[in-house]
Amino acid sequence: MRTTKMGKDDKEDSGFGFKDKAKAEETLRLLEQHDLNYRRLTVRGLLGRAKRVLSMTKAEDKIKNIKEAMEVFENWLADLNKDKTDDKKKPEKKEQKEEKNGDDKEDTFKESSSDEEMEEQPKEKKDQPADTVPGLGFKDKEAADNTIKELEGRDPDYQKLAVKGLIGRAKRVLTCTRDETKLSNIKEAISIFEKFLDDFDSLHLSKQNNPYLSLGIVRTAVKLAGDHVTDQQESFIAAYASANGEYKRLRTVKAEDKTWDIVRNTALKQLKEKYADAKLFNEKDEPTPEHLELLLWAYSPEPARVKKLVPETKEEKEENKESRKRRSSANEEESSKKKKE
Repeated sequence: MRTTKMGKDDKEDSGFGFKDKAKAEETLRLLEQHDLNYRRLTVRGLLGRAKRVLSMTKAEDKIKNIKEAMEVFENWLADLNKDKTDDKKKPEKKEQKEEKNGDDKEDTFKESSSDEEMEEQPKEKKDQPADTVPGLGFKDKEAADNTIKELEGRDPDYQKLAVKGLIGRAKRVLTCTRDETKLSNIKEAISIFEKFLDDFDSLHLSKQNNPYLSLGIVRTAVKLAGDHVTDQQESFIAAYASANGEYKRLRTVKAEDKTWDIVRNTALKQLKEKYADAKLFNEKDEPTPEHLELLLWAYSPEPARVKKLVPETKEEKEENKESRKRRSSANEEESSKKKKE
């Protein structure tokens, strides 16, 4: 089991830190090899720890250096938020917070986009499911065990990000909690989560992640598969479409007693074993029947090649709209030519 030094605030991951401006800039360079979600999560975590260190530091030179490092991180986050704001054409109403399922504030997974995944997510739509798994918490051993159980079968990358997010928030709660019982309970929960992360890395579970292909490619696969689409696959595709192709939302869309992300991973585990040596494309660079079975679950062992060779199919109503636009444009050009003649 990995031991945790609660006073070690200068850095959490090797190479990441905030002791001065140079270290902060080096940290941002090191983070460039990671995806945006991980980068945002790490930067915010470093900012939080830097603020705690400032509150306990008396040395003027150290305070000055840390403040300069914080400014580097804050400017990076500000630029990120600015880019997000610039992309929006109209201001949208602030989405309502989901109802909390836990007894304590720290028990709910309320900061799914900022602490759990740090992903750029669109505003919640009333007709779409949520993308945050309920029931995750860290108030004690039981809550941690229930969290691990709730994450079973879900995308491995999501499991790791969720647990790391909970550890981060649990440690922040520890810094402002005086109740000895509560401190002991939370530390037990953290130990369970850290053991989970140790096992996760030693078993190389990230390799079992099944990245999603776009809904447009799945629609094309349906056309190519013809009558060879199972009822379960049709139901999955309908759920994926109801989530507007946002795979994270499948975490809360039920398929009987389980959610669709778990059902998909279970089905893909069997298919990947069955077609481990199967040919994926024929001589015409078209997906083979075996490959189509995987594509119908929005997955391929060769996603880059699929994106290159398999075109996306738009939703029918979108296609009709585009067709009308083209016809209207053609008619306007023809009318313009006649006027000139």
